[in-house]
Formats: sequence, structure tokens, C-alpha cells
Amino acid sequence: MVSMYKSLAMVFFLAFAAAPYGNAGGSLDGRTFSGMIGPAENPDLPDNLYFDDGHFWSKICTRCGFVPGVYQAEETAEGVRFTGALESESRGRFDYVGVLKDDGSVVVSIVWERRRWYWISTREIVFVGALSEPVQPVSLSETRQDMQTIDPDGNPLCARF
Repeated sequence: MVSMYKSLAMVFFLAFAAAPYGNAGGSLDGRTFSGMIGPAENPDLPDNLYFDDGHFWSKICTRCGFVPGVYQAEETAEGVRFTGALESESRGRFDYVGVLKDDGSVVVSIVWERRRWYWISTREIVFVGALSEPVQPVSLSETRQDMQTIDPDGNPLCARF
């Protein structure tokens, strides 16, 4: 009887261990991607995308008041697929869907939705970049602290968002 349970346990272990794809959890934590963000037709602003402690954020987006958001990641045939959202009280919400490929490149589709009581604006944005080594690692807690001193209305770049 004991050997039957051992055999059954081994079958379940091998089935899950051998699965080619699955939950990647916080597998992007500690990574930084450098690239360009902007309209889907022509991303034109240099930006960095950071992952730490189960959260992600964009350098430009945090300067414009978008708070780091929780992300989910999973292994797929294309690479590590991640999703998440960044929100701002006054500027709306960015919904991210990205894929990190084996070569370190990342392509992220972003839908920006801004709601007002009388209209909803939706735009498609993209981030295209590659894995990079940050000059100095950026943590979630440092980013949250820095956001306390930022005035998005005083940043002309934020007028685009």
C-alpha cells in the first residue's frame, strides 16, 4: 500500500515538474528593461520598465503619478508573458500585456483608459525594449518614496498622459 502511494506521488511530481509551461510567479523581479514607449505606431520616448517584489512600473509613468502595480507572469511558448496595471487618480489606467523573449527582448502592449463622467478615452501605447543591467538597482520601496516628492502637473512630459 505504501509503495502505491509513493508511486502515485512520483507520478504527480513528474507530471508537474515536466510541464513545459506554467506559472512564473514573480520571476521578473529584479529585472530592468530599457527601451522606448509611446504611441503604437511610433514609440518615441526613452523609458525603463522595472520589476521588484511582485510589482512593476515605468520610470516615465511613475513621474506622471502612475503607481507601481502588481504583475502576474507565466511561461508560454513565446516566452514569459506578464500582465498588470498601473493606475493614477487623475490620469487613468495603463493595462500592460507583455512578452519577454529568450533573447532578452520585450514587447509590451499597453491600453490607456481615462474615464471622466462624460467620456472615456482609450489609446494604444507600446513599450519595446531589452533586458538591461541598471547602473544602480531600483527597488519598489525607493520608487514609492520618490513618488512622494513628485508633482506630475509640473512635468511637461506628463501632459501627454
